Amino acid sequence: MEEASLPSISEELFKPLENWFIEAGEKPYRFRQLMDWYFKRPEVRSFDELANFPKALKEKLNENFAFLSLSLEDVNSAPDGSKKQTLILRDGFVTETVTMPMEGYSTVCLSTQVGCPVGCRFCFSGRHGLKRNLTAGEMADSLRCSLPASGAESLNLVIMGMGEPFYNYEALKAFLNICKGGFGIGSRRVTVSTVGVLPGIERFAQDFPQMNLAVSLHAPNEELRRKLIPRAPSEIKELLPSLKKYFAATKRLVTFEYAMIRDVNDSVMEAKELCELLRGFDCKVNLIPLNDVPGGEFKPSAKESLERFVNYLRERDMNVTVRRSLGGTVGGACGQLADKRNN
Repeated sequence: MEEASLPSISEELFKPLENWFIEAGEKPYRFRQLMDWYFKRPEVRSFDELANFPKALKEKLNENFAFLSLSLEDVNSAPDGSKKQTLILRDGFVTETVTMPMEGYSTVCLSTQVGCPVGCRFCFSGRHGLKRNLTAGEMADSLRCSLPASGAESLNLVIMGMGEPFYNYEALKAFLNICKGGFGIGSRRVTVSTVGVLPGIERFAQDFPQMNLAVSLHAPNEELRRKLIPRAPSEIKELLPSLKKYFAATKRLVTFEYAMIRDVNDSVMEAKELCELLRGFDCKVNLIPLNDVPGGEFKPSAKESLERFVNYLRERDMNVTVRRSLGGTVGGACGQLADKRNN
């Protein structure tokens, strides 16, 4: 059978693949060995590289499975140490991930869809709409190809790449369980970002109460937010009550993501509105200096405007951070992920 039509082992985790070993008459420890190769040795890309497997078993696995659901086409390294991985899916579409060095750990930014249906006007990922969802196995293989040399031990995972994760919830849920049960990534080291899909927020609170939630807000009022995110799935008046329920259920702080756009949402007036909007809500605001995208219609806030905005929020005891932009020189910063072959 052609490899392109074979299921990858990442699509058969965990019980289906274990059952295959049993039905094939193999010893149970062989399944555990394969899991060690998959989760702990990300440099291995084929069954033929499994040094402790007999030739006959390698041949049997090659006849029934593909080792990966995608291939690593390229790694672009930025001067700041970030690396953007370009991954080719078996149908020819492309997904991208970014690995960013932090002090004492690394962060991997992962995608959940090819393209994006939301179409934020300042983001390149949704420029040509949604092509398809990624499967849980494709997400797992994407992560595997993006792990730093230290592996998953010192890794933070952010689901903030291409796509709206909660529009692909079932695959996301399966992948997050693989992260916990296979890669060994602790729940509190995982953050999922949404533009405000209310049913997804509710399910996420139930399924992963210890993981972190980030919400793309980008404006302090509905009129401006709708201009920036025309296809936002919920209005602010619906979103905030949903997030307050989320906090009550999980006791996890919500992070509001706010892209700083020159002369659009970065004045003291918008800072004042944002404070009023979030008054009494125990949360965090993460200000994101806008990154340039090809043909973009917006510019990043001037340094002085950003500083005024930050100071206004901090003077009113808002929990505010400014995101450090990494990977911009290789198209790997926030809002830049996309590939022309997906068009």
